Amino acid sequence: MRRLIPTLVAVVLAVAFVAGTLVYRDTAEAALYDEYARAARNVGAALTARGDARLAPSTLDTARADAGVAAADGRRAERLPLLDRRGRIVTDIGEPGYAINAGTVAPLRPFDLHDGRLPETGGEAALDARTAGRIGVAVGDQLTVVDAGERRQVLRLVGIVDVTGFRGGRTSTVVVTDAELTRLTGATGYREVVATLKPGADAAAVRDRIGAGLDARARTGGRLRADLAREASGQLGGLLVGLGLFALVAVLVAGFVIVNTFTILMAQRLRETALLRCVGAGRGQVFRRVLREAALVGLIGAVLGTGLGVLVAFGLSRFSPLLGLPAGGVVLTAPPLLAGPLLGLLVTVGAAVGPALRASRVRPIAALRAAVAESGAFRRTSLILAVLAALVGTAQTVAGVRGTGGVLEAMVLVMLGGIGNFAALLLLTPRLAGPVVRGLGWLPGRLFGVPAKMATANAARNPGRTAATTATLLIGVALMSGGGTVAATANRTAEAQLNRAFPVDYLLTPAVPGELVPAAVAGEVRAAGFPLAAPVRRGEAGDVLVGTVDPAAYAPVAGLGPGTAVVAAAGNVRARVGERLDLAAGDHRLTVTVAAVAQSSSLVGDVVLGEADFAALFPDVHDDALVLIRSAPGQPAATARQRLDDALAARPLVQVADLQEVRDQRNAEIDQMVAILAALLAFALVIAVIGIGNTLALSVLERARESWLVRALGLTRGQLRATLLAEALLMAVAGALGGVAFGVLYGWLTTKAAFGAIQPQLDVPLGRLAGFVGLAALAAVLAAVLPARRAARA
Repeated sequence: MRRLIPTLVAVVLAVAFVAGTLVYRDTAEAALYDEYARAARNVGAALTARGDARLAPSTLDTARADAGVAAADGRRAERLPLLDRRGRIVTDIGEPGYAINAGTVAPLRPFDLHDGRLPETGGEAALDARTAGRIGVAVGDQLTVVDAGERRQVLRLVGIVDVTGFRGGRTSTVVVTDAELTRLTGATGYREVVATLKPGADAAAVRDRIGAGLDARARTGGRLRADLAREASGQLGGLLVGLGLFALVAVLVAGFVIVNTFTILMAQRLRETALLRCVGAGRGQVFRRVLREAALVGLIGAVLGTGLGVLVAFGLSRFSPLLGLPAGGVVLTAPPLLAGPLLGLLVTVGAAVGPALRASRVRPIAALRAAVAESGAFRRTSLILAVLAALVGTAQTVAGVRGTGGVLEAMVLVMLGGIGNFAALLLLTPRLAGPVVRGLGWLPGRLFGVPAKMATANAARNPGRTAATTATLLIGVALMSGGGTVAATANRTAEAQLNRAFPVDYLLTPAVPGELVPAAVAGEVRAAGFPLAAPVRRGEAGDVLVGTVDPAAYAPVAGLGPGTAVVAAAGNVRARVGERLDLAAGDHRLTVTVAAVAQSSSLVGDVVLGEADFAALFPDVHDDALVLIRSAPGQPAATARQRLDDALAARPLVQVADLQEVRDQRNAEIDQMVAILAALLAFALVIAVIGIGNTLALSVLERARESWLVRALGLTRGQLRATLLAEALLMAVAGALGGVAFGVLYGWLTTKAAFGAIQPQLDVPLGRLAGFVGLAALAAVLAAVLPARRAARA
């Protein structure tokens, strides 16, 4: 049983990742539901306006007059941009905030008071806690908002609230009185009317009565809570899928470790098994004996792994705020706690089936032999399956890269092709392991003599075992390398597009979605000392976005003549140079010839025209969708930004995007994504390294006589230790290099499919990849220390 301890650890780690993911799912869903359920507390019936409509004030009166209603209140939410201390608008993912009313029925308020009090008169406001911390304000400070007439209004901050679920939690949320909300926004009516019910009242009947004859969504409180829970769960979808994939990788790697362990154990027990057959043991008895042993290991590992999984879920929940999710206490439910032991048992027993079958086929005469040869039929089957998988995978990859369909279809094809080719690679690894290890060991053998040569010979002598050991590293490093290549290539391509197509420093955009930048803004910015302030005007010709811009701000349109156009490769229009496009906007028609296809985004438009052609097609478009700005050469960035903020002081609803800040933010996000990827895959790598240590520990026992013999022939203890350490290093480097090569290739192909018509610029993060290989090599050497010490005692 002692020989199975490393396998037990692998099972524990794999089950911990799976169980931790499942427990975290329940934990995160419960925390999100608690946040969102704030909007449904004490609600027995609710009426919600459809789309951007409002419920008339009389709707609230009708609800209050119903016999089954104990109390009712109206909820309002209107756009109200908030300014920070610099006077610039506060946005979340480019979206300005809301103002909501404080309400008159405390149990029905969709927020909790965190500090201070709620506003009672005009000129007072409360603010959501997240935004208050973001802009650095506290109770007693002043808030500046922009009213419907684009005038600044100063409010005194009297309270801090926790708000979510009802137009809150995702953007800045200012709480004011009803009268103040009307004064600031000019809007009337309610987004929602909610009611508490009298004891014994039928919620469905109340819902039907108060919603009768209204074009509104009528729901009971139970339905409202269910809808909010579904909305909360939707935020977790992508995260949980990603965690599930990493858990699957951990289970797959653990499966390889288990298969390898039992294969070696069965080889070591060859004579013992043959002797059992000699004294009458049947094949079924041998098969069941191996499976019982695997089941015991799997059950113990699964129980321990489930316990560790709870700790994993606790750790993930502590990091939830970094992912934009609320933190909460760990929630334990039956399904995750039962799924962990069941999964561990199934994976361990399933992985042991192959070795058990081979053990059951051992003949009694094998007691006279030292080893059993691998079946030639098995080798031929593996080769045939590998060729078929490679053919299918390559065909899917080629189809995806050519991009005959949409971008999503192309990416799916490339990923499916990658899975097929990766399966082929795993099947071919036993044939490739020997030559690869011998190639890697040639130079060390020349430089370091006998220990390195013996390590190479040992690793290459049993290519099946070496292949199974290196495959565990191959999987983890391939995913790491692929993710790193995708991130680096996407970043470099986006940077090149931005720099080549838009040689500017700032973008001015409207803060409120659907609005435009006033035409006078570009002139005001030029008057402030900026040499280039190029307005971008846009219009829609059917489903085609058409734009125009100064060529000095958008290089691809330089030299564009009348009747010609530039098509953005990343846009919705697929056309070649020389083709003619027919554009129609209302009663206006225009036919243009494609002069160029720009390898850039569609920031200006899918189709870009000269100013005269654009004016002929859209004579009524006078304001700007955005303005591209370039600062004076040699001017410090801080000075340029201050001048721009001063020039826009009277334009609070025009927001500034600093392209250097955009680049820095994108780089930081990509680095964070790669770091999270590496941290999650560390589980798989730890399991893989355990597999290497396990393989060496078992092979030390298997090769005990060989070790005694080489010691007798003069090999020192240090040389024997060095041999085993070098063997682990060779296996780790072989697996890591294979993973890097495969990951870079399919990372590049995936990016190529994702960018569609745009030609991505490959960026291989050599430093990061070298770090992956070095980390895998170091970990493998450390895992081999104990087996090497044990062997050296021979």
